[in-house]
Amino acid sequence: MLSRRQRGYEIIWALARLTILLSLFVWFFWPQLARIASVAFKSGEAVHALVAPIAILLLVYCRQQPLSRNLNNGSMWGIVLLLAGLAAYAAATWPFSYAFIRYITMIPVLAGVVLVARGWQSLKLSLPLLLIVLLAIPVPSRLNARLIIRPETYTIAAVTATLDQLPAIDTQARGVDLFFSSEHSSGIVALGESNRGAKLLLAFAMIGVFVLFSRIRSIGRIITVALAAGPIVLFCNYLRLLCWGVIVIYTSIMPPGALPRNISTVCSLFAAYTLFVLVCAVRLNLFVEVEQDDIDN
Repeated sequence: MLSRRQRGYEIIWALARLTILLSLFVWFFWPQLARIASVAFKSGEAVHALVAPIAILLLVYCRQQPLSRNLNNGSMWGIVLLLAGLAAYAAATWPFSYAFIRYITMIPVLAGVVLVARGWQSLKLSLPLLLIVLLAIPVPSRLNARLIIRPETYTIAAVTATLDQLPAIDTQARGVDLFFSSEHSSGIVALGESNRGAKLLLAFAMIGVFVLFSRIRSIGRIITVALAAGPIVLFCNYLRLLCWGVIVIYTSIMPPGALPRNISTVCSLFAAYTLFVLVCAVRLNLFVEVEQDDIDN
């Protein structure tokens, strides 16, 4: 049993070791971190990257008790992760230059830092934090377009069909834009603006990760929310475009400016938070125990 003084020294040494390693991480990956911040400041759809450090600190606070155990149980296997991440970074720098890979290498390096400093149990508890870091990394425009073009096409078609049910409103999708006409006005809802909204899919996912792991939950609950995450993210994106269209059509804001987009974004983010909270709160009694008296009867 450690004395209070020994416990204090253990905490100080663990925090110092982790601080040094994280400082080296920030120093090495400073160009990538600065680029993430720059993209987030310039794009409202990537602003969740600026919130990521706050979300990580809140999750650390929520998990402070299990994280405070076994402070000095670091594993040398963390060095393997560190070297693997740095080797991948070097390979993505020369002879091949893949900027996105250099961003991704932050994840194994961070995992190695945690494993060296704190051990396997802390690494397991830190996996949600690493996932938040991954979701904060900006996806290249070409890759992003390839990934979202089909979901966005289906989403815009669903929004068009929904808006077409409104009274005295005719809508038609042309490519990734939506044209509307009514008795009083006509115009276009520019849903397909370049790089608009698709990055919010990562923001919706980050909200889900934060809500799910704000408490220590069972594996069954984690699997349930993971299965529901895809539909929730796609539905919130649909809701964002639907709100955008309704605001533009009924307020006749032409050309479509930032206000309808911002209002619809806020509504969809609140919807994502609410849906993930509800899914986490629902109790699924898939297996009901039968009392012995009921069996006898």
